[in-house]
This record gives sequence, structure tokens and C-alpha cells, in this order.
Amino acid sequence: MGKVLDALLRKEHALLESPTGTGKTLCLLCATLAWQREQAKLFAAADATNRATLASTTTTASTTTTAADGDGDDVDGTITTTTTNNNNNNNNNKSSLAALRVPTIIYASRTHSQLSQVVRELRNTRYRPRHAVLGSRDQMCVHPKVKKETSTSSDITHDCNALAKERKCRYRNSLEGFTASNTHHNKDSYEQNNHTQPVLDMEDLVKMGKEHKVCPFYYTRSLLPDAELVLVPYNYLFDKDARDTTLQDIQWDNAVVIFDEAHNLESFATESASFDLTQTDIAMCVAELNRALNYMILMGEGGADDGGCSVKQENLMRLKALFLHFEDYLSGLDRTGAFSGEYMMEIFTKGMSINFANHQLFIHEVRKVSDLLLDARGGAGSSGSTSKGAPKLEHFVQCIKRVFGESSELRCMAKAKSYRVHISANEQQSQNNNRSVGNTTTNNKNNKSASTSRTLSYWCFAPSLAMQELSNLKIRSILVTSGTLSPLPSYSMELGIPFPHTLENPHIISDEQIHVRVIGKGVSGKELTSSFQRRKDGEYYTELGNTLVSLAKVVPGGMLIFFPSYNVMETCLERWGGPASSSTRYNSTKSTSNFFAARNRKGSKASNRQQYSFPFTTLSIYGSALGGSNPVTPWKRLIGAKSVVVEPRSTSDLADAISEFHKYLEMKKSKGCILMGVCRGKISEGIDFTDNMSRAVVITGLPFPPAFDPKVKLKREYLDGTRASKSMTSKEAGGFGGTDDTVLAEASGTATEKVNVLSGHEWYSQQAHRAVNQAIGRAIRNRNDYGAILLLDSRYAQPPNQQGLSKWVRRKFGLSCALLCSIFLRF
Repeated sequence: MGKVLDALLRKEHALLESPTGTGKTLCLLCATLAWQREQAKLFAAADATNRATLASTTTTASTTTTAADGDGDDVDGTITTTTTNNNNNNNNNKSSLAALRVPTIIYASRTHSQLSQVVRELRNTRYRPRHAVLGSRDQMCVHPKVKKETSTSSDITHDCNALAKERKCRYRNSLEGFTASNTHHNKDSYEQNNHTQPVLDMEDLVKMGKEHKVCPFYYTRSLLPDAELVLVPYNYLFDKDARDTTLQDIQWDNAVVIFDEAHNLESFATESASFDLTQTDIAMCVAELNRALNYMILMGEGGADDGGCSVKQENLMRLKALFLHFEDYLSGLDRTGAFSGEYMMEIFTKGMSINFANHQLFIHEVRKVSDLLLDARGGAGSSGSTSKGAPKLEHFVQCIKRVFGESSELRCMAKAKSYRVHISANEQQSQNNNRSVGNTTTNNKNNKSASTSRTLSYWCFAPSLAMQELSNLKIRSILVTSGTLSPLPSYSMELGIPFPHTLENPHIISDEQIHVRVIGKGVSGKELTSSFQRRKDGEYYTELGNTLVSLAKVVPGGMLIFFPSYNVMETCLERWGGPASSSTRYNSTKSTSNFFAARNRKGSKASNRQQYSFPFTTLSIYGSALGGSNPVTPWKRLIGAKSVVVEPRSTSDLADAISEFHKYLEMKKSKGCILMGVCRGKISEGIDFTDNMSRAVVITGLPFPPAFDPKVKLKREYLDGTRASKSMTSKEAGGFGGTDDTVLAEASGTATEKVNVLSGHEWYSQQAHRAVNQAIGRAIRNRNDYGAILLLDSRYAQPPNQQGLSKWVRRKFGLSCALLCSIFLRF
């Protein structure tokens, strides 16, 4: 809390790491809200002084004017001079009054569930600020005809906008005059007695909306102009459109931004600034334009006209021709691989005739098409299409804005130096390549049974661009916090903004509650290391499996085992004699692992889903370990020690898997349960494995990103190239601030400012360490918790790998190994 207050008072940024269970969220809320309350007192006093001064100035001006009117000499000159000075004073005073607004605290987290947790912590404080909790329509829409089981996010957005545009949403219309202060959800006696705004999380807001027939989505937005605390997902801050629309009432130069759970902030920042564009996306854009054309033909151009502002049919035809030409252009590209960021500008210019000079006109015309489809309410004459709105056209618009959305072409080129273009090609079966342009039908020149589909990627490798864009809003303080930010120096370099205030907090538990140990050799004395070369040796898998069995017999309750990746976990299960790899169940003909890809994979048909639950079974049914038709394998020994649940790849199966884990732990005479997952996976963050759910966290390797992943390779090359040049774009580079001369100098490598930057190897190691730290954070969840952290890889004995771990873990390495058993026996 002291670090937070120091940063706020000095108008500086802070990088704060505090382990899970230390009350981090509560400390952040209390420190910032207490500071805000004191600021409010100061502003109230200043406001009273200014109002008194304004009243005094007005009275003086009135007296002066009256006196001047009564004097026959130099009347015009006196009046003119006095009135001018008075107007200036009034303007200055009004500006001062406008500036006297209490600083807004913007609390950002990655997911809606994490924001709900912040709201629950807010209830535990004495503070009741005016606040707004922002969420998506997916989370907050309560209209039964808009949010249906089969509705996609695009469907919900489309139908909501259509009803709102025509004022036909009764839930939104009912908001007029509605306040939540008198709802029965206001169970807090403090709120009831003081008539303050009730503290409601998203579940409460949705429940309130259903019961009172009001729209939670627009209700929360109505609170924004007066909000002192705004809770938002990350994307609201990184999306310029969201900042300019939804958050337009925020005074950024007097705001405090808190990024909580920020261990993946740099990845989120780069992903938010990047895009992938496939030929399928282009085809869908054409389909959306076809729906717009069909609707216009059905209604007649005059009938579809919106006050003379809607798109004209001839412009629709031109847009369609542009997209068809771009589709052919991508098909004809004989280049694949990686290219400089500037190449994307060339692709759009040659493929679609879009450049910096005309991109705004293009966007304006596409937005007209979106409005037309909004009027179509699902697309009359859409040939049976069930898609709504124009999600792919909107995606294409966002891509154009990523490339050309700066104040000058020079800045676009400077920004592109932090990007790389990647073009990949995949074979796919083509069905019907006949396409209609106007009244002419053309055949695709590559009209074969199989075609090559290209994916055009524009990848940002400098998270500092997004962070600098925020910093250039003159935000008072940015507080970046998480339980796992280590190593802090490299993290700070990645974000590219100064953090004068840093903190690595120790844990609140005693030494007797935690045991940290590197286990570099297994039960038979063979080395344990999950390096790529070692994983080719079958002996490693046997040693690892038998070592885990021995640990499972000692550790009570729940035991979390983390592998470097899904592929490694599934290979281990196979080598131990367990269930077969699920890769074939997902119809994957080649590796689909992508370090940067979203981890929320959707499973295929139920019959193809991976089995993830394996109950405890006694060894007696398997026969003798001496041989025979059914020998004892490491897998059989493992489920003979504890039940086992394996993290499913499909997010839709995760809740069932966690439920099975709970069930096995709570059974009578339970031997406990093992939950196997992967670093960076779904169980490594966001799930609270408290007390008996996690008596040991076992890490089976160093989860380095896949070295041959194109994005990983390009990231390392980008960092090495930047470091080798010993020059990096300064704070004004990348199209954010500064003069054109400054940007050009930096873009050409002639800038004189030198900034430290990670090497590719340092970044590569950093990613592994941060993933390990996040998994380790599952071990201790509160001050009374206890358990062990066991690192089953000899490489953790090396100082660089230990230095990459969180401070509270590093200091535990000196403890006696005898504590492992004594911890469990004592408690």
C-alpha cells in the first residue's frame, strides 16, 4: 500500500508483485480509494475557493462596469478594458472548476470473472465510490429474443444494436428514471443506511436486469460520466475505439489505471495490436456484401436509403469487386514466410487499392454497409444465410486501422517497423469457385479439387507500442500488479515505460508452511530433465512416472502436476501405459501447438472428446508386477495411489473435469486426487485450489515456448535485431507523439536515444519462468494454507533458472529437505 501511495502522490508508475493470498486486491482498492477520498477533500476546498473568487470577480466587474457607465470621460476605453479582463478571468475560473474533478480509478483485469472477484472485495471495504462495472453484451444482455442459446457474439451485438436503434428494446427503454439503490439486491446495511450505490457484480447486475426488466449493459454505461471507480476488461483500454466511445467521459490526464493479474499483459498488448486475415475471412466479407446487395435490390435503393446517407448500389458493387480482386491477389501470391512490417501496406495497396490517403473513405463506405445490414435485421434475401450483421467486414476494417490508423503515412511506416508480416499457406478442398461480379460470372483461375488458402498475419512484437499509447494520454499513474511478474527488470523492458516504484513482496506464510525442492534425479537415480533431447529417451518417461508415483504416496489430498505442454503431457500418459494421446481425436494431422494462440480450444463431437477422469483403482486387479499378460505400468501404479483427472483441451469440458476432481477429493476414505495440467493452460491460473485441493504443486519441466513456432522465431529475431542495432524507438516513436522528423530519424535508425531491450534468448527464458511462477502460485492460497513446491527438472538447480522464480519462492531454496514430511505430519 505504501508503494501505491508513493506512486500516486508522485504521479509515477509502479510495478508490484505480491503472492496470491496476501490480500493484493484489497490493498489496491483501499490504498487508491483512500487517496482518492483525500483528493476529493482537497478538490472540494479548492472548488469552494474558486467559486468564491468567481463570485467576487463577477461582483467587482459589475461595480467597475457601473462606475464606468457613470463617468463621462474615457468610458469606452474603461469598459472595453475591464470587460476583456473580466471575461478572461471568468474563462480561467471556469476552466479551473472543470479541472477540479476527483481522479478516476480504472481497475482493469483480463476476464469478467476476475472483475467479479474485485467487486466482491470492494464489498469488504468501507468505501462506497460511485462506480461502473463494464462487461460485454454476451455477459450482460437479458433480452430473451436477443440472447438465445444459439446466438453468437456477433448475433447478440447485431440484434441489440438493431433494437436500440429503433427504440424497440423494452429493457433499455425501462432504464429511464431507474436506479438500483432501491432493489432488494442492496443487502449491505451500510448502503441501505447511507443510500449509496449498491455494489453489484455481473451476476447481480444480470439478476437485477431480469427481475426489474432493465438492461444491465446500458445501465452500467449510464453510470460512467459520474463514476469514481470503473472496472473494465483489458480490451477496453487497448482499443482506441472503446476509449473514444465507451470511455469518452474519462479525464485520462487525471486518471489512475490499475492492471491486475497482469502476468500476461505484454502478450495481451501485442495480441490486441496484431491481426490474422484469412482468405475465408475475405470470402465471408464478399458474402456480407452479397446480403447487402440482395437486401437493397429487394427493398429498392430508395427504400433502403437512410436519409440519403446509406451506401449506393454502385459503391456496393465497387466494394465487392475490390474484395474479389483481393481474394485473387492473395491466391496469386507466390511468397510465403516472414517479411517486414511495411510489406503489409504494399499488400493492401496492390491487392485492394487501399492506402493511407483513401483508407478513411474505404472505412466510411464499409460502415455504411454495416448500417444497411443492421436495417436488414438478419438479411432479407440472404439465400438462407443465418449470419447477422457484418462481423467479417468489421474485422477487415479493424485490420485496415491497424495498418493505416495513424496521423500520417510517415508514422504508419515507423510503427510498422515493430511488426512483421507472415504469410502461410494451407491446402483445402474447394467446393465452388464460381463468383458473380455484377451481371458477369467469372471462374477462379485455380478451379481445382484442392486449393491453397493463405493466412495473412500482421504481428506486433513490441508491447511497448500499446503501453506507450496509454502513457501518452498523460495518465497520472499506471499500476501493474500480479502474483507472478518476476523477473521484474525484463518485464519492465518489455512494456517500455518507466516504473520508478517496484515491489517483490514476500509471502505471508511462515517457513514451516512451505517446502520448495529441486528434484534433479528420480527414484532410481536417473536424471530428470524434460529437455527436447532428453524427451527422446524412453528411460526419462519411466523415471518421471515412477517418481510421481512415489510422491503421490506421500502427498495427502490434492496434487497438481504441470507439464510444459499438452503434447508432452499426452506423450507421458502414453509412455506410462495410460490413455492414448488425444491428438488423433481432434483430427489433427500436424502439430497445432502455438505458444501465442488462444488456449480455449473447442472440442469436437462428444464421442471424440478426450477422456479426462480416472478413478482410484487398487493394483490387485492388474495382476503381478513380475510379468504376465497384465504387467503393472507406471500409469497403473499412479491410479493405484490416487485418482487422476487430466486437464481437457476443450474449455467446455473444464467445469466437468474440475467437478470430478472435487468429487474424488471428497469421497469417504479418499486417497486424494492428482490433477494434471499444463503451464499456460486453463488450470494454471484463475482457479482457486485452496487448502486440501493442492498440498503439492509439481513442475515437470521448463515450459519454453515452442522454438519452431513462426511467431516465436520472429519475436526472437526481432528482439535480437533491435538489440544488435543498440537503438530503439524513443517514447515518441511508433506513431505516438513527436514530430515527423523525430519519427523519421528513429525509423531510419539515426535516433540518438538508447533504450535497454531484451535479447531473444532473455525473452525466451522469461516466458518459461513466468509460466512456472503462475503454476507455482496454485500452491498457497491463504495465510493458513500449506504445501510443497517440487521442481522435477535438474535445470532448476542452475542459478539463472532460480533467479527467474518469484522472490518468495527463491528464498525458500535454502530450507532443509526434511521439512517435506514434517510439514504434512505437523499440520
